[in-house]
Amino acid sequence: MSMVTPSAANSAQRLRRHEAVVSALLEHGTMSRTELAEITGYSQSSMTSSIRHLIRLGHVVETGRGRSTGGRRRTLLEFDRRSVLLMILSVDAGHMVARQVDLAGTVHVQVRRKLDAEHPQLAVTTAVEALQAAAETRSTCAIISMPGVVSADGDVSLAPALGTSPGRRLQDLVAEISGLHTIGENDVNLLALGESEDGAARDGDDFGLIYVGDGIGGALVLNGKVRRGATGSAGEIGFLPWNGTGSGAPARAVSGATVGPLESDWSVPALTAKAEEIGIDSGTVHVVTALEDSDTPEAALLLGQALDAWAYAAIVLTCVVNPGRIVLAGDAADLGSASRAALADRVRAGSPSPVEICYAELGDRAIVSGAIAQLRTAPWIFLPHEDSPEPKLSDSPGPVHDPDPEHASPAAVADAHSHTDLPRTNTPPSKERSDVQPT
Repeated sequence: MSMVTPSAANSAQRLRRHEAVVSALLEHGTMSRTELAEITGYSQSSMTSSIRHLIRLGHVVETGRGRSTGGRRRTLLEFDRRSVLLMILSVDAGHMVARQVDLAGTVHVQVRRKLDAEHPQLAVTTAVEALQAAAETRSTCAIISMPGVVSADGDVSLAPALGTSPGRRLQDLVAEISGLHTIGENDVNLLALGESEDGAARDGDDFGLIYVGDGIGGALVLNGKVRRGATGSAGEIGFLPWNGTGSGAPARAVSGATVGPLESDWSVPALTAKAEEIGIDSGTVHVVTALEDSDTPEAALLLGQALDAWAYAAIVLTCVVNPGRIVLAGDAADLGSASRAALADRVRAGSPSPVEICYAELGDRAIVSGAIAQLRTAPWIFLPHEDSPEPKLSDSPGPVHDPDPEHASPAAVADAHSHTDLPRTNTPPSKERSDVQPT
């Protein structure tokens, strides 16, 4: 016997209509009610209450009238991208970075907190609290961009940058601290989504992305969607066995290890260590630039070996998935023109079918663009249930600022609590937190 009441079923159906309208407007831009009905599959009459609800929330606005097709001119609707303020948490160069952005891509506030790998929860806590204290308007929802394997329900594993497993999902911790609906996503997946929206892959639906930086990772976008695999670990190319061309038996991943052979030997930190062994100290210059500028045969050999390893990762994707395009991102996108051409030639030479090679265009902005794209397919994260109090929308926040750019006082990390198995996590009541004091 079903335990779902008619009232609950109707509420769920209304929420699905709200989500369909939001997703369509975010993807296609300004539309009439007739066009919305065609795209979503709902009748105009059934969408009337959804549109009114979204207008009351401040998410949808009427922007005027469209061209006449012989009858009454149609009212045009548009999603107000300034109405949603997204908190994005990401790891960058040993820091936890927290940003508040609207869906137009404007960054309103940004803070950085030093990441202690032994106590990653503390950096998350202080970053969230500092952002909330600095923001003029409360965030609407949150996304965590996490290095490592992230499952569909937000569990993260194999993430050395985050240190020892904290015993609870980071998205649950952020939800508890901030009072916001929170989802977690792999950082390379978000980079790929960002490049597909506004960057190197904006005109293609099928591509593989290779990221080279502190780690080595990959992402697959097929038919416009990120493919995560059975357990969320699709694209973990850092675990590929690779010792280099002609070096004998391939390296093997160790069961339970957090870093694979390819990443262990050919990430940027590993390359930097190899460069120092041959007497090249990059200093303030990127190690790739230092190798490119050196006229020693040892430097040329080492750079060639790095290009071989990075090309190998891309060739594996072309052999298995056959995407039309490979996007090289992270520090691989910082290669000089000669090294770019050499890397692309290596990939094409080893691929069984023609493949386009291009380089990421967005840099750090890709995470923001990817997080915004993620919300288009998960609008439930910022849409309240109809029986929830509707938020009061205030003016848009001011410019980017960080009142305490390096550190905030330690805040107690709450005890672990059980998490749900679903991505639609129920969060605590909203609460403002402005008690972070500089030290």
